[in-house]
Amino acid sequence: MLRTTSQLIALHGELEDRVAEILRSLAQIHPEAADTLSKLADEGVQHRDMILKVYREGVTDAFEVGYLSKPMDEDEYTVREPKGSLSSAVKTALLNEDTVIRFCRDAAEDSNQLIPGLPQTFLRLAKRKEKRKAALGALA
Repeated sequence: MLRTTSQLIALHGELEDRVAEILRSLAQIHPEAADTLSKLADEGVQHRDMILKVYREGVTDAFEVGYLSKPMDEDEYTVREPKGSLSSAVKTALLNEDTVIRFCRDAAEDSNQLIPGLPQTFLRLAKRKEKRKAALGALA
């Protein structure tokens, strides 16, 4: 269970890194879609870094000992390994994007009282990820 801000930030980073790793792997397997997949992977890393920046700017000892209003179960936010054709892999990648979007929305709700700017950044990332699903879906 995620109970603190640092746990929330750490899981977000892991999700973004895992999705980026999967997209880069798909780019190697499917060169016809490599440009788009690599760009999306790079964006995911930028998203991770945006959250880390807001966290580092706002964190103090007082915030760090603060707990989420309702703990989040990290098992609810798992990404899947895509398999098969590009079309099949893209469907799985879209599900992974949905998982990270859901995490960002849940994190925004649960981190509302912890660090100024963090909930807004999570919501902004969720909106960006919704938009990038179109680029990913176009590959199917």
